[in-house]
Amino acid sequence: MNLNLYYRILLSYAPIFFVLISVLIFSFFAVLNNSAQKQIAMTNDVITKKVLQAIDVNLKSVERIVIKEINTNQAINDFFTTPDDKMLYDYFRISQKMDDISSILPFSNSIYLYNANADKILSRSGISPLDRFGDRDFLFSAYHSEMKSNVWTDPRPFKEFIHELSEERVVSLIKYYPYIGEKQGAIVVNIRVQSLIGFVKELIRFEAGPIWLLASNLEPFDKNNILSNEFTANAYKKPMYMKSEYTGWRYVSGEQMDKQLSMLSLFNDFWIIVGVVAIVSGLFWFTYITHRNYKPIQALAGRIQSYSKRKSDELGKHSEKDELKYMEAAIESLLERAGQYEQLHKDGLVIRKRQLLFEWLEGHKELTDSQWKQELMKLQLPVDFQRLTVAIMEIDRFSHFIKTYNSADQYLLKFVLSNVLQEIAWNDQLLVSNEWFDPQQMAIIFYLNKDRDINQAAVCEIMKKVQEWTLTNLGFTVSVGVGSEIQCASDVYQSYSEAKEYVSYKPVFGVGTIIGSWDLHSKTEGRIFPHLQIARTLAKSFRLNDGQWQFHLTQLYQELKKGRFSQANIETITNYMMYHLQKEMMEMADEVTRLLHNEYNSEFEAIAHSSETLEEWRERLGALLAGLENKICALRSVKNNYMLLGRVKEYIEMHYADPNLSLNQISERFEMNPRYLSKLFKEEFGEKFIDYMLRVRLEEAQHLLLTTSLAVIDIAERVGYVHVISFHRAFKNMFGLPPGDYRKRAESR
Repeated sequence: MNLNLYYRILLSYAPIFFVLISVLIFSFFAVLNNSAQKQIAMTNDVITKKVLQAIDVNLKSVERIVIKEINTNQAINDFFTTPDDKMLYDYFRISQKMDDISSILPFSNSIYLYNANADKILSRSGISPLDRFGDRDFLFSAYHSEMKSNVWTDPRPFKEFIHELSEERVVSLIKYYPYIGEKQGAIVVNIRVQSLIGFVKELIRFEAGPIWLLASNLEPFDKNNILSNEFTANAYKKPMYMKSEYTGWRYVSGEQMDKQLSMLSLFNDFWIIVGVVAIVSGLFWFTYITHRNYKPIQALAGRIQSYSKRKSDELGKHSEKDELKYMEAAIESLLERAGQYEQLHKDGLVIRKRQLLFEWLEGHKELTDSQWKQELMKLQLPVDFQRLTVAIMEIDRFSHFIKTYNSADQYLLKFVLSNVLQEIAWNDQLLVSNEWFDPQQMAIIFYLNKDRDINQAAVCEIMKKVQEWTLTNLGFTVSVGVGSEIQCASDVYQSYSEAKEYVSYKPVFGVGTIIGSWDLHSKTEGRIFPHLQIARTLAKSFRLNDGQWQFHLTQLYQELKKGRFSQANIETITNYMMYHLQKEMMEMADEVTRLLHNEYNSEFEAIAHSSETLEEWRERLGALLAGLENKICALRSVKNNYMLLGRVKEYIEMHYADPNLSLNQISERFEMNPRYLSKLFKEEFGEKFIDYMLRVRLEEAQHLLLTTSLAVIDIAERVGYVHVISFHRAFKNMFGLPPGDYRKRAESR
């Protein structure tokens, strides 16, 4: 017979109520009262002693291990005795040894080393000076007060970093180095108080009453479960605690059960009658409460049943009237999903940070300053800033870099660069965020405050230190472009665009340089600098295969012919063009990149160095680019996807005005997977699908602005933009001015 929850509660608890209460009251409790009290007291005494001995044994083991490591561990000896010229790897090796020691200690712990001569602290988190160490006050007091090195401290607050808001409670053991002789430093072991409390609870969980740990000053270890005043007063009146001769701590056992049992000795016939009446009254009370409390349970079970029937058959496999199994299965499923979502949240935090920074720097999201700060706060990024500056750090001679190192080594070197940047910025008390959005370039955001004397000069000084460290320790150079300072978080894309533009002039200024607006202003006054933009446009046109690169080459030749340029100027322009051509080709298929690197780089260099006249330079460069174009077309024609992707480009050029035009729409039309189509598109044309569609739309908008009198909002609709604000932002990112200002400037010429 299937019983619902209401009857199961009544039939399950009523027998327990009668059998257990009646038997305990009328027989066993009356007979075994005194013996139970003695047995419990004896048990509490034995268990308390067992807990005391167990903790003392473990703490003595910790002390012996630490003494042994001080005398025998070479890594610890190196930290105290070797001169202060260690590399990061040396500190990493010593930190690994500390982790090995920590792993064999019995309780949850942390260890740090203090070198008194160098005034430095080495912990698992790295090396830091004493004045920036969160536990410096305790260390300074213990080290200079000649604290006994064989005594464990009472519970105390501990934090590793100064800026941490939260503290954890620990007991500490400090051992001076060397163990015998004049001390040169110390090793400090911190055992977490919660670990000790958990150890005690694990030992006594089902054997006796509670046991509390008290410090030598009678302060409880567990402040979240402080003893009541009455119990504490009784503990002081009677010898209810044991004291450890080793640590000086006291172990107090509870005796609430003793008081309860002592009251049972007062039972007599009168109280038995009262107990029977209480049992009968309790039965009626229990029935009433069960009936009243069953209603919400019944409603919950009904909702779970209804939901399970609609969504899946997973819960419907159980009996229709078995509410408990329904609720149990639903709660298990809910907990499992909650765990999965929590893990997904942790795994996706790094990706979401990267995506948010990308959208922020590229200007893809239109948010106010306060909204941006809310988004940054959600992903644990800095929000306390008044100004921002963006820098782009680019690895020099990247083709040689990827040829020299495999993928794993490249990733490791980039990881090292990121951490070195963070450490140098932290030492200069400056917060930064950095991401490798491009294989060759790392974007860096500097968060500046008005109340501190930090400006672009300080930013350049930090980047100079990173350059010097990279050259000294990694053997290659990096160039840096520094954007201007901005006040509003929503305008950070402007500084980012400037930094990317500045670093692109690396061929003019040389590798391993820091380029900013101050450099460009001085170069603009020269005769060669204005023509570099044409060289960059030529390289981009060649990569896009739009048939315009010959026109740009002729235009560059004609502009150069008007002025007076030396052989060095011609070499600079050629090298600048070759640099951007290599950069553009990196986004295309690997075959194209290898073709340019293996067969054409040397020929470009020969043209740059050996062309005696400007006419000869134009003819040789045009012939070389034409040959490269033919070989790229031949490589493309071998692939079956080239014609199909050509049709995709034609479709975009014909339907760019459709606001719903997207990668998914085109993928459905040509029956291809969106990701695969995007990958093929970039391999064939060296440009992302979304970037190509954006360029087609904005170039048409540029044409309409210059040749028609249409309003900006009408032009935005004609090129596929539903929101004119999005059109303004995209147009300004590409052409440097809003549409209205761009038209006014063109009309004023």
